[in-house]
Amino acid sequence: MAQQRFGADADSDSGRRPTTAHRPGAPVGDELSEALREVLTLTQLARAALAERLAMPLTNVEAVEHVVMAKGAGDPIGPVELSRRLGVTSAAGTQSVNRLVSEGHLTRDPHPHDRRRQVLDVTDSGFEHVMGELAPLLRLLHQAGAGLGDDERAAARHYLENVAAAYRSYLAGNG
Repeated sequence: MAQQRFGADADSDSGRRPTTAHRPGAPVGDELSEALREVLTLTQLARAALAERLAMPLTNVEAVEHVVMAKGAGDPIGPVELSRRLGVTSAAGTQSVNRLVSEGHLTRDPHPHDRRRQVLDVTDSGFEHVMGELAPLLRLLHQAGAGLGDDERAAARHYLENVAAAYRSYLAGNG
């Protein structure tokens, strides 16, 4: 089966690289933005594949990811914040949390400083379940940057930090 390509490496019939803009007045992408669009598209496809391999709804996979990332950043989240990050109602978020707790993927504990609130954490078995399917992708991503020199790594990191700042600005309503 031929590998489907997206974005920067996809060829059009004319042999030219496609652009994100096909209408007058739309922003035209450069090679970096086209490559980023391809990565973002492939990231969405990989999340869907991960959910299928884990036999979990995509929202639950994303919920586990948010809980892991928040805890890793030193700012654990509770069900209300998780619902906000997932873009679902608090009722739908609570339903996902309840399902993930009952399946043994998450725990729900009292907040250490505010006993009225709860914090979520991923169980060891939940972490192992997700990482068992995710680890091969993480190894491939590590290999993708392994051959870069220090200057290339610094430039790539700078670009990705700028992309993250652009997303934060957009999410804050500036853009």
